[in-house]
Order: sequence, then structure tokens, then C-alpha cells
Amino acid sequence: MISITNKRHSFSNLGYNAANLRLPLTSYQLPITSYQEGSCFTGYWLLATVNYSFCLLLIVLCLSCALPESEIAQPGSPPVTGKGQIEILPSNRERTPLPIVGIRYVKTLGTPGQGAGEFQMPLGLTIDEADRIYVADAGNNRVQVIDTTGNYITEFGGRGWQTGEFDHPSDIALSFQRSYRHLYVADTRNNRVQYCNFVDQIFYPLSQNIEGTLLDQPEGIGIGRNGEVYVVDTGNHRWIEFNVAGVPVGARGSFGSGTEQFWNPTDLGVDTHGNVYVVDTGNHLIKKYDFSGNPISAWGGEGDRLGQLREPKCIVLDDWNYLYITDSGNRRIQVFAPDGKSITEFSTPTLLEPIGIAVSKSGRVFVSDAEANNIKVFQVFRKK
Repeated sequence: MISITNKRHSFSNLGYNAANLRLPLTSYQLPITSYQEGSCFTGYWLLATVNYSFCLLLIVLCLSCALPESEIAQPGSPPVTGKGQIEILPSNRERTPLPIVGIRYVKTLGTPGQGAGEFQMPLGLTIDEADRIYVADAGNNRVQVIDTTGNYITEFGGRGWQTGEFDHPSDIALSFQRSYRHLYVADTRNNRVQYCNFVDQIFYPLSQNIEGTLLDQPEGIGIGRNGEVYVVDTGNHRWIEFNVAGVPVGARGSFGSGTEQFWNPTDLGVDTHGNVYVVDTGNHLIKKYDFSGNPISAWGGEGDRLGQLREPKCIVLDDWNYLYITDSGNRRIQVFAPDGKSITEFSTPTLLEPIGIAVSKSGRVFVSDAEANNIKVFQVFRKK
């Protein structure tokens, strides 16, 4: 969890009415007519009068804003009624996550095709602060942007190998940590990751040579709590961390089934504590690492029972750090707690090949269906 706790203090009921303030400034003014014009004492007493009056004004203002400690609502306590109410809202770290009681299919967005709002093999998804959905439209070699009702907004890219062009883009991510909002695209078959900001919209490649090894068909991108960029280098069976300046910090992993090994990993997610969750597709596992890259745990294993996985593809974390994983081989999505505990699963009969996944602030879950060439929408319901 981010170390700075965001507590919202509501001051909506704290009113200050200047018309009700009765500060008798004139009663503290010394009569300057009793002093000789030009006398140094005249200036001194004028200054003392102003300073004394200003201090009294500050005291009155402070007293008008102060609240007795008994009137401050503590986290978890009922709100305090009456004038001067302050309600301290606890952060996600302090609050107990509301249990998920169900996840229901809502609708489908898009149709197969090459036009606006149409898709060919949609893969990675992400959502911005205005609920615009960014889709890695791999078969059309572009990134499309649509709204939550499926209406086309804009697009980036086109087939090619120049900057700003793509060959089978697999994943996308947005970073809000820098001065500008940045879009990252896993340009898989061009063996690179490209990024741009939304001011100049010019694409640049991230470093393609990490620890002496070139990227090999990177498929997944994740953004850390401080703006770090994590790339899943699928062909090299590893994941790479870049700092906010785009400089590679280190790479972890190799081919295999060991604790720190992978078999064609496809995606990763980072929680608000800095823990990294890697989708180890070939081993049918989710592997968890701390912010330094040390292994913590792993769960899954091939199968179709709750908690088991078959060719998992993508992962996203919601505001409560619940993990949503597209269990592609089982045609479903599974939800896990950060410790790997299975929470629930959901699907719909028309979901054929779930790949990309994104969760909005309102609890809408968007899942790209690479075989059906559309996006399925679900709604999370929580116990209140």
C-alpha cells in the first residue's frame, strides 16, 4: 500500500461568516492626534496598533475553526451530527474490503471487423480516469479507444515497424505518475515496448537491450506504485523493471518451473505495497514477489477446479488489491485475494477466449474475447 495515507477530511460543515465576526478594532486604536506630527513615537504606536489588531483577528479565526476533540468522528465510528462536523475517512489500508457477493454479465461491446469500434483479436485492456477503454486491437495492429458503451473515440498506430507503428500489440498500460499521462504498448512482434505522452503523441521505444539480451516478444506491461514500468519479456521467460526515467533496473527469471523461473509468462500486476504478481502461463501459476523481486508465494496449478488455472493470460488488481485473472483455458475469470486465497469465479456462455482484463472504479469488469472479437462487460456486486 502506498505509504502516504490519503484521508479525506470533510470541511463542508465548517462555516465562517465574516458578518458575524465582531472585532472592535477601533477600541484598540490609540488616538494619534495626541502625538506631535512627525514624532517617532507616532509611527511606533501606529505599528503596535496594527500588529495588536492583526493578532486578535488571527486568534478569533483560529477559535472559530477549532473543534472539540469529542466532535471529531474517528474511523469506523458513526458520523458526528451538528455544526462543525468532521468525518475522517480511513484509507484502503485501514478499511476492511467489502466482500464480493456476485459478479454478473452485463453486455458485450464491439463486433468483428476493421472499422471504428470493431476488433480483430483484441488482447490487453486498460481504463483511464475518465472511464475510456484502451484496447490492444492486435489483429488490426492498433490501439483503439472507446467509451463504456462501445462508442469509438480515437485510435493509435497501424501495421509497421517504424515508431508509432505496431506488429501484433499485445498489451497496453497507462501511467499517471509523471508530469504527463503516458501510454505504453507491448509491440510484441517488433520485439519492443513503445510509449508516448498525450501532449505530443510521439512514440519512443524503451530500451530493447537489457543485461546484454534483446527483448523477445514482450507481451505484458504493468505500472508500479511510483511510476515504475514492468515488462514481461515472454520469449526470454523473464520480467524487467524500468524506473520512471525508462532506465532498466534489473531483469528476473529464466526458463523452467522453479520458484524464480517461468515458462512463457504473459502478464504481471503490481499492488499498492509494491508486490509483483506474474502470470506464469506455461506453468499455469501465479507467482508473487516483493518490491525487491524476492519470491513470496505461488498458487494455481493446472486444472479446472476453483483456484486452479489453465493457461492464464492477464491480470488486473482492483482498488482493494483483489486479483482478477483471465483463466483462458477454462474460459472464465477467477478472483483471488493478495495471499492467493480463491474468492470467486465468473463467466458467460458466450465467453470463448478471455485474454485482457480491466476493472473500473465503479466495479465494471471489461474482458477482451480474442476468439469472439469483442469485449464482455461484467458488474461486481459487494456486500454493504
